[in-house]
Amino acid sequence: MSTRAMKKREWLGCFISIALLLFLVGPSFPGLSFAAPIDFPRKEITLIVAYGAGGAVDTLARGVGQTMGKYLGVPVVVMNIPGGDGIRGLENLYNSAPDGYTIGVGQTADATVQTIEKPTYDIRKFSYIGRAQAATNFFWVKSDAVFRSVKEFKTFGKPLRYSTPVLTSHAAVTAMILANREGFPIRIVGGYPSGQATALSVIRGDAEWAGVPLGVGKPFAQAGQLRPILTIDEKRSPDLPDVPTVAELGHPDLGAFPNYYWFEGPPKIPTARVKVLEEALMKTLNDPEFLKWAKGANLDISPLNGEETAKMVSKFFEVVDRYKGDIEKHIKR
Repeated sequence: MSTRAMKKREWLGCFISIALLLFLVGPSFPGLSFAAPIDFPRKEITLIVAYGAGGAVDTLARGVGQTMGKYLGVPVVVMNIPGGDGIRGLENLYNSAPDGYTIGVGQTADATVQTIEKPTYDIRKFSYIGRAQAATNFFWVKSDAVFRSVKEFKTFGKPLRYSTPVLTSHAAVTAMILANREGFPIRIVGGYPSGQATALSVIRGDAEWAGVPLGVGKPFAQAGQLRPILTIDEKRSPDLPDVPTVAELGHPDLGAFPNYYWFEGPPKIPTARVKVLEEALMKTLNDPEFLKWAKGANLDISPLNGEETAKMVSKFFEVVDRYKGDIEKHIKR
């Protein structure tokens, strides 16, 4: 064998030995990586909220966005695109470039909207970043209303006006099903830009009742303008322990109908970028300063990773199909 061939063989053996050594010791050094770094993000991220400012979705988005920007190293800017029961904003998100620079907030009602309204998008195809909140809704009436319980709605003598931003929201769907089961007539008044606007409609007398989360209704209750009449959950809320649940009313299945909020992006965002966003979201949801803010805003933070959130959303369609008949009776009037 020539000297040149021997040297070539020695270099090859040396290279293989080094590669093997790095393979063996790599797991012992978690910080050691041979993959190319993810050069993302490099500019601000737009966070689409499909409803007006001041509501539950908007409040969550702005709180999360502010802290999430700290972990991403770029600003997260909220953009409100209300209209069409959230359809306008979700269509905008669905058709955005799948580069991770446009994300949005989804909620349980989106599955109902898709089933009933049949928009051009399919929320099951979104790139899921993770769940952020599990919110309990309450039904509220004006503080001086004659009703002391939902059972007394039958005595009103005419259809009760129920106000809602979205006809297919979690609370509105529950109201429709309750009306059918309890035997009292209702008229759905939709189109309000936010949960806060919905609450104000009850205070003004434009509607007899509405369903909004604690964070929206509680300030009005503290001001003596609204009164909670029913908790849409299986258990009573520690914040409003005297308010009975829909399960106590005789409808435990409605108490198990969840109201979740999550973060998502358009379909087909590269997996590596979704992971960057997911990691920043999970850090945000465990950030002490954020959690302090969330407690003050009456938000129940409930983190769930992107993969599990996608599975959760798919299951919502099974629930919606179960109640589709009750929902369509009111929406198609």
